[in-house]
Amino acid sequence: MISLKRSKSLSRITREWDAIAALRERQIATGRDHSANFVLAPAILGELKDVECLVDIGCGTGWLTSRAAFSARATVGIDPSRESIAIAEVEHGGDSIIYSAESVENYARRRSRPKFDAAISNMAASSAPDLEGFFAASRRILRIDGSLILTIPHPCFWPLYWGYASNPKFSYERSFAVEGEFKIRKQATDMLTTHFHHSLERYFSIFGKVGFSVDSLRELYGRGFAFPRFMLIVLRAV
Repeated sequence: MISLKRSKSLSRITREWDAIAALRERQIATGRDHSANFVLAPAILGELKDVECLVDIGCGTGWLTSRAAFSARATVGIDPSRESIAIAEVEHGGDSIIYSAESVENYARRRSRPKFDAAISNMAASSAPDLEGFFAASRRILRIDGSLILTIPHPCFWPLYWGYASNPKFSYERSFAVEGEFKIRKQATDMLTTHFHHSLERYFSIFGKVGFSVDSLRELYGRGFAFPRFMLIVLRAV
C-alpha cells in the first residue's frame, strides 16, 4: 500500500535502505533488476568521460561505483546507508575506490574546496528529503565545468507506474514523500522504502539556483511500461 506524506527525515529513509541493502545487491548482481543493469547503468556510463577524480553520490552497495571507476584515476562513493556501504566495501572495492557512509550534505560540509571533475548519481536525488540541499552540496564538491550525470524517476510517469497518480492527495505540482513496498518488475517485496515526487519545474528551478546548467536530457524506458520510466540529466557546474 502506498501513502503520501508531506515530508520524512533522512534518518528514517536511511534505515529503510539499511534494511533493503542486501536484497538490492542480490537483485542487481543476479541480473533480476533489468532497469538497473540494462537501462540506468548504460545510460550513465555512456555519458561518463575519463576523469581524474569521480564521485558517486548515493552509491548504495557500490555496484555502479565499481563500473564507473574504470573511467577515473580515483573514485569516491558516498551514501548515508551504513549497511549499503559495508556491502560496497566487500563486494565492490578496489585500490582506486574509497567509500564513505554519509550524506552528500555532510560530505560537502567537511571540504573547503571543490574536489571532483565529475559526479554520477543513480536514482538518489529522489530519496533526498531536502532536494535543494542535495543539489547544492553536489555542486559544492564539483570543480567549475565539472559534470553531474544523474537519473531520477520520471516525474510525469512514475506516479502512474507506482500507482499513486489516482490518489486523492496527489497533485503533480506539489512535492510528496511516497511510502510504499519496494518493487522491481520481476520482484515485489514487503519492505518499505520512500522516494520523493517533485515536478520537473521544481527540479529545473533548483538546478539553476545552485549553480548548474543543463547539458542534456533523455527519457529512459525499460521493460513492461508504455511510457518513459526514468530521466537521464547531465548537468554542468557553472
